Amino acid sequence: MKKSLISITCLLFSLLFILSGCSKDSAPEGYKNVANDNDSFYLYVPTAWVSNTSGGTASAYYSSDDFSNVSFTCMIIEPGEMDTLETYKEVALKEFAAVLPAFKEVASEPKLDENGVKIDPPAIEDKETLVFEYECTLGEDNYKYLQAVAMKDDFFYVFTYTALADNYDKHLDDVNQIIEYIKFK
Repeated sequence: MKKSLISITCLLFSLLFILSGCSKDSAPEGYKNVANDNDSFYLYVPTAWVSNTSGGTASAYYSSDDFSNVSFTCMIIEPGEMDTLETYKEVALKEFAAVLPAFKEVASEPKLDENGVKIDPPAIEDKETLVFEYECTLGEDNYKYLQAVAMKDDFFYVFTYTALADNYDKHLDDVNQIIEYIKFK
C-alpha cells in the first residue's frame, strides 16, 4: 500500500510538473506570437513573417521585399466622445482624411465563397468586431489598409493591416487568419 501511494504521488507530481511547463501562449501550428509579455493579448502571425519590435507595438511584416504589415494595439475608450465601434470608425476616418494625402474609405463589397454565400468578416476572439478599409497615396505609392476594431473592458483593440495596393489582396487570407487567432490574456 505504501509503495502504491508513493508511486501515485510521484506520478501526480510528474504530471503537475509537466503541466506547469505548458504555456497559455500556445501558438497555432505554423504561427508565432509577436506580442510582448506586457501586452494583454497574443498576436499570432505566420512563422515566415518577420517580427517588428522597433515601434513598441505588437507587429510583423511579410518580408524585406514586401513590407506589408500587421499591428495590434489598444487605446482607451473615451465615454461620451468615442465609446462605440461606430464612433471609433467615424473619428478615425476624419483624422485619417485630415492627414493622409488622397485618402478615401473603400466601400467593401460583401465577400462571397465559391457557392455565392456571404462570408462574415473575421472577428477578434469572441468580440463584436467592426472591419473597414481605406486607402491613400504617400509619395508615388498607393497604400491600402484594413482595420478590425473590438472593444474589451475600457479599451478599443485595433488591428491594422497595411500594404501597397498591388500587394493587398495577396496577403488577405493570412490577415484574416491572423485576426481570428488574436487571443486576450
